[in-house]
Order: sequence, then structure tokens, then C-alpha cells
Amino acid sequence: MLEMKAYDPDYVASCRARDESQVGVFHEVVMAARSHGDDGSDLESAVDSLESEYFNNMLIVLEGYFVYRMRELEGTDGNALNEVRLIAASLLKNGGTVMEDPELTLDPARSVLGLAVGDSVQLTAQQYRSVSDAFFRQIERRFTDTRS
Repeated sequence: MLEMKAYDPDYVASCRARDESQVGVFHEVVMAARSHGDDGSDLESAVDSLESEYFNNMLIVLEGYFVYRMRELEGTDGNALNEVRLIAASLLKNGGTVMEDPELTLDPARSVLGLAVGDSVQLTAQQYRSVSDAFFRQIERRFTDTRS
């Protein structure tokens, strides 16, 4: 497939809506489990495990929506697009450990997630929301017809 120079704003909006809906579903499931469970640590341990697996997979899906974006427009300055690309690749190809990409400058102190090479990727809902919001802002800014 050819690299994409631009995405239709309606496509971006529908991807964002799906993303927000799936985040909402996670919170609904957790609330339902907590309201029907006891106060035991087994439930919280299961929720914690589910949370990282769920949001790690959500990040892979997020990358998949825009995987063909043009690298030249994405840049290599450590922005949220770079971060999602690198973290998704790390999840898929490196067992969930952040790998190095010599083409990107990803400074943990300036990145959304603050992950460094060698760190284990175990996203929380809050971390995912932060990185997905930053990602969508960058997609809209760099890849839609409304960019300025």
C-alpha cells in the first residue's frame, strides 16, 4: 500500500469515536465487575492484568488505523506519532519491551508515556488516554485537510 499524505477528517473522527467507545467499554466492565465482586485482591489483580493487556492491544489498534501514514510528514522528532509507532512495534516484535529505533529521537523526559529503551510496556487506562489524545491531535494537525 502507498503511504498516506492525508486522511479524510471523517475517517479520523470515526477512528477517534471508536477509540473512545472502546475505552468506555473497558471502564463499564471494570465498574460492573467491582460492583458484583467482593473487596478481595484477586479481583483487583485481575483488573490490573486486564487493564495492561487491553490498553497495550488498544495501542496496536490505534497504530493500525493510520499505519500507512507518510513518514516524512510524521517526522522523527519524538512526537506522539513516533511514540505510538515505536511502542506498537515493541509490543508486536519485542515482547513488550521498548526497543530502540535509530530513525527516531524519542526522549523519555519529553514523550507522553515517559518510556525508555528496555522498559516494559504495561499501559494503564490513563496512560493510554494521554497518548491516544496526543496521537489524534498530531494526526489531525499533520494529516487532515484542515491542517494549517
